Amino acid sequence: MDNIIIYGIRPVLEAIKADVEVHKIWLMKGKRQFLFKEVEKHALKKNIELILTSNKKIDKISKKNHQGAAALISPIKYLKFESLLQKNAKKKKQLYLLLDGITDVRNFGAIFRNSLATGVNGIIVPESNSANINPDTVKASAGAIFYISTSKVKHLNDAIYELKSRKFEIIGLEEKSGLNIFDEKFNDRTVLILGSEGKGINKSTSSLVDKKISIPMKGEIDSLNVSVACGISLYQIKRELS
Repeated sequence: MDNIIIYGIRPVLEAIKADVEVHKIWLMKGKRQFLFKEVEKHALKKNIELILTSNKKIDKISKKNHQGAAALISPIKYLKFESLLQKNAKKKKQLYLLLDGITDVRNFGAIFRNSLATGVNGIIVPESNSANINPDTVKASAGAIFYISTSKVKHLNDAIYELKSRKFEIIGLEEKSGLNIFDEKFNDRTVLILGSEGKGINKSTSSLVDKKISIPMKGEIDSLNVSVACGISLYQIKRELS
């Protein structure tokens, strides 16, 4: 895979701090805010090529909302499913997030931010019908994506069967469920499945869950953005597991 260019001051800083292989950094000249100073400090410490240049030059490198910062990094690698499970095997409490059909890059990135904040042990996505880890998801995650182990599997259902064999409880978040998330208890080994905003969890996948839960809603709108629902659910599950 080819190297990629990420953009945004926070993602660039987090890439350096997370020991991602950063080959080159472009920063807008004259920016003296704290985060820019931090990027300069860490880049010099790690001997990363740092180019102070104009905003117009960075516009040519990245046509996105780069905030005066961009970096060339090595591709972000997915972890093999078996390796992900092995990495966390000795932990008493484990929480995985399984994403079924999340294709919007902004939601995908925001879910990584939620996951990092709540200590999720890993995110599992399908090879098809999923957003990819790319510069846009890196930006949307504010760099959180560098800290979360992510595995891409051919079939989500096969992953679920394996997790079940390891005594994980499989929880599906579905708005039509009669089980209120705030009234439920959760196992020390839990997998939370989130479906797409349009279709929800795939029917064949939904049939494998141990429990379907919902977030209670008031008012005329009966659904939440998937990344918002993710954040609420993860915090409640972690509260129960703590």
